[in-house]
Amino acid sequence: MRGSNRPRRFFKFITSIICLIVVAYSLQMFSLFRKTSSDLFDIENQSLEEILDEAKEIKIQRKIFSFRKHYYVSVDNVVVGEVRGRFFTPFGDKLELLDSKGNVIKSEYQIKRLGPTYGNLFNISLDRLAEVSDSNGNVTGYIGEEKLSDFWKLNRRQYFYDETGRKIGSGKQKFFMFCKDYTITNSKGDKVYDIDGNIFSLTSKFNITKVNNENIDEEDVIFYTIIENSILDNKSKESSSNNSKNK
Repeated sequence: MRGSNRPRRFFKFITSIICLIVVAYSLQMFSLFRKTSSDLFDIENQSLEEILDEAKEIKIQRKIFSFRKHYYVSVDNVVVGEVRGRFFTPFGDKLELLDSKGNVIKSEYQIKRLGPTYGNLFNISLDRLAEVSDSNGNVTGYIGEEKLSDFWKLNRRQYFYDETGRKIGSGKQKFFMFCKDYTITNSKGDKVYDIDGNIFSLTSKFNITKVNNENIDEEDVIFYTIIENSILDNKSKESSSNNSKNK
């Protein structure tokens, strides 16, 4: 008799999980899309670049249930765009920033350990490097690591480069390990963005506060935040996997 209850208990468990996902997804959609207009901008007549450039604060939130990277971008609690990951890219991850009409505004292509760098050379590198392009495919900049020079630094760091490879700024964790808060500075060391991650949430949420954007684009900061979140997610999964193996 006890054995006959196992399928029923398993079915109840699976049903409960599905119900929780549906409720969480519904609550997220309601909170994101309950407001459709703002006094700060005109979503119908302004481009996403203009809206982001004028914004003092940008929020990004990961979609609760998705098989790929999928984030919503909000300004003044209005969803103005999305970032979606592409499936089946041959050499690395690819992210696309879309406006509210579904047009690709910018894309980011993650170059892994092997690939062309901003010097147009094909070489082996320990550094991650992301190439950022506009809607026409023109390279506008790069986001990458410098592991050798940062070897002894506790905080994870990435750097922002313009289309020629000139370093224009950097981003680092405010603390170390699994911190989701970041500071972005320009080439002079002045703070230009503050990024605060909400760790007490069902999904990944970040508030990007603009101090002085100067020559680091808001779109690149959004990509940087998602790249950092993906790296932390991977580290967390690796840590959990290693703990399970050691038990």
